[in-house]
Amino acid sequence: MRRASRWVEGVLKRRRLVVGLYLALAVAALPGLLRLEVDNSEAAFYPRDAPALATLRDLEATFGPTAALRLVLGNEALATAANLERLAALEKAVAAVPGVARVDGPIGHHRRYWSQWSQFGGALAVEPALFRERLLGPGGALDRAAGLVGHGGRAISLVLTFTPDTASDFAARRKTVATVERLANELPPEWNAFVAGLPVLERALNEAAAEVAHRFLPLLVAVVFLLLFLTFREAAAVAVPFAFVALVAMPVLGAMGWCGVRLNLVVAILPPVMFAIAIALAVHLLIRCRDLEAGGLDARAATLATYRDKGRAIVWTTASTIAGWSALAATPIGPIRELGLWGALAMLAIGAAAFTFYPCLLSFTAGRRAALPERRLERALERFGRAVAEHAADRSGRVLLFFALTAFVAALGLPRLKVESNALAYFAADHPLRRQFALAERDGIGLATVELVGTAGDGADLGAWPSAATLARLAALGERLRALPNAIQALTASDLLDDIGRDSPLAGAFPPRELRAALLPLVRADREGGAALARFLAGDARRARVTLFVPVAGYETVDPLTDAALTTARAELPELSWLATGQLPLLLATQHRLLDTLAGSLALAVPALALLFFLLLGEGRGALLALLPNLWPLLMMLGGMGWFGIPLDLATVMVASIVAGLVVDDTIHTLAPYRELRAVVGGRRAVTDRLEKTAPAFLITGLVLACGFGVCGLSSFAPLARFGQLSVAAIVIALAADLLLVPALFGAVGGVGDRRRTLRQS
Repeated sequence: MRRASRWVEGVLKRRRLVVGLYLALAVAALPGLLRLEVDNSEAAFYPRDAPALATLRDLEATFGPTAALRLVLGNEALATAANLERLAALEKAVAAVPGVARVDGPIGHHRRYWSQWSQFGGALAVEPALFRERLLGPGGALDRAAGLVGHGGRAISLVLTFTPDTASDFAARRKTVATVERLANELPPEWNAFVAGLPVLERALNEAAAEVAHRFLPLLVAVVFLLLFLTFREAAAVAVPFAFVALVAMPVLGAMGWCGVRLNLVVAILPPVMFAIAIALAVHLLIRCRDLEAGGLDARAATLATYRDKGRAIVWTTASTIAGWSALAATPIGPIRELGLWGALAMLAIGAAAFTFYPCLLSFTAGRRAALPERRLERALERFGRAVAEHAADRSGRVLLFFALTAFVAALGLPRLKVESNALAYFAADHPLRRQFALAERDGIGLATVELVGTAGDGADLGAWPSAATLARLAALGERLRALPNAIQALTASDLLDDIGRDSPLAGAFPPRELRAALLPLVRADREGGAALARFLAGDARRARVTLFVPVAGYETVDPLTDAALTTARAELPELSWLATGQLPLLLATQHRLLDTLAGSLALAVPALALLFFLLLGEGRGALLALLPNLWPLLMMLGGMGWFGIPLDLATVMVASIVAGLVVDDTIHTLAPYRELRAVVGGRRAVTDRLEKTAPAFLITGLVLACGFGVCGLSSFAPLARFGQLSVAAIVIALAADLLLVPALFGAVGGVGDRRRTLRQS
């Protein structure tokens, strides 16, 4: 490619300036790198104007923040008077934690009803057995509905509600959770204290995302460094690719930091993938340059010749990988869209650096490597590549039959694909998080909620709001919700009024139905009572909130429960318009769209690749044939996931588009000069000669990438482990397609290349 060679020649004349500019960019990027943070909150997965997020924010504006934290304690906290005193002090200490708006606990809830209690947190003269009896009897109905006490009193909990500022700031939430956890760790071991709830799950997901950058990316770099050193046994051959990757990646990641991008389970995958793509491109060019140097060219001449040979392929591989990333950018899921956008920008930066910065690095290396022993491996791989290509071309019928049969079997696995929507299942079965969440839910303490909001229409004539009849039906709704399968508890405004009414002097004067209505104005007039009631009733807006405690599970469990709850609410109070929201429903709604995201990204990527191959090969039939070696690995991977029960999640859903970009690269390196060569030597020679030259790069980069991604497969965090394992499988499958299927399609005697050459000669 003469244009590339001329461009590179101009770059080499100014190589010190070019290298200096890249060094300056890297230094300027450092502050941006330090600004990168991790955020896996539900808001991170939705655009700010998303209707679902707006619904949750509207609920919080009316009734207060929904983000809550549980401090779960064993029943030893109720065993002695001393423990009760310490529990009272704990409630007071937790209430003073920055970021906590209020604390609901069994001591604070019942302090007004015991004349023996001098003050909240003061000396207690109540018998523990008497207090336990109250919690488990009629007087503790609200405690049980709110999860302050579990089944049979086996556990109790304190519910911490965040301040609005803390609820909307993931960094502030993290600090508050850490402070409460420190208080829990200071409690006696027999109390079995732990902190639970969606904020704790969010923190664990943040730690898993950070693990990619802090643990597995360094391990990936170390493995690749070792493999390159063992392959080339020369310092420059290792330093040059690594310098290229570092000085390209730093400006991209720094720009992400300056633009306020936050890493999450999805976006955190970009740095290792960007490293893998950049190192593969660098090794492709390096191997060809070394081959030319071994043939007698000096470093500068070998660099120019490398770009004459590889320049066109680099342009097309860059375009194809950008197309793969751009397909992800079209998804409605925020983090995946952000990954696609920044992945495309990263590929643009890598492609630009390949024609500016990398030639300068290559030209700095020493020439005349013909006698170096490391070239033996590359020559052996060249012979292997040619032998495999010739074998596939000569037996094209058998090869194509094998690939067709495996594709058919893989296609049968597609309907078996499942989505893993339970974030708890991402962690190992023995992870403390899973054990603690299971213990709390077993004891009837709900850690996640579905919020039901009923709103009266503007034209509805409801009289005084809420009426005694409305409060009675809210109470009945709460009872029916508690009876739903998988429901843990439910809490309504009527539960709060009933709790106050049991110890009210008015209890003997009114039946329960009228008592609620009689207490309503009194409770609203009380500062503390009015604040509590306002969390469930909005008088001016004529809205009611019902909190349904649900398991922290996937949408296959939570969605039917939510649907049943909405049906029950609409049947019990049809005069209100009901909807469901909450942090957990928002997170699960993202999982619903994973299959659509996968299908949509592939639907965009395949036509883009077909167009790319048409432009590359200059014919429609050849473009369609070139798609097959790239679609077959995707079909094998997705079908294999179905057969082996590997679910789609936020990480694995991206493997298809990412791997598509990696697979296409090798096909393009083989077919880039195919149109010119086949007119001279025929399709068979055009393919086999090319694979002889490219096989070392294919196999070495394949080994490097497989081992590099393989380290992610060692993670105990399921999405990261699956991503690593699937990437390794896809790379191996892609190598088989490039070494066998491409020559079988384009190199067979009488195939597309030979027929075209015959027609031209005739």
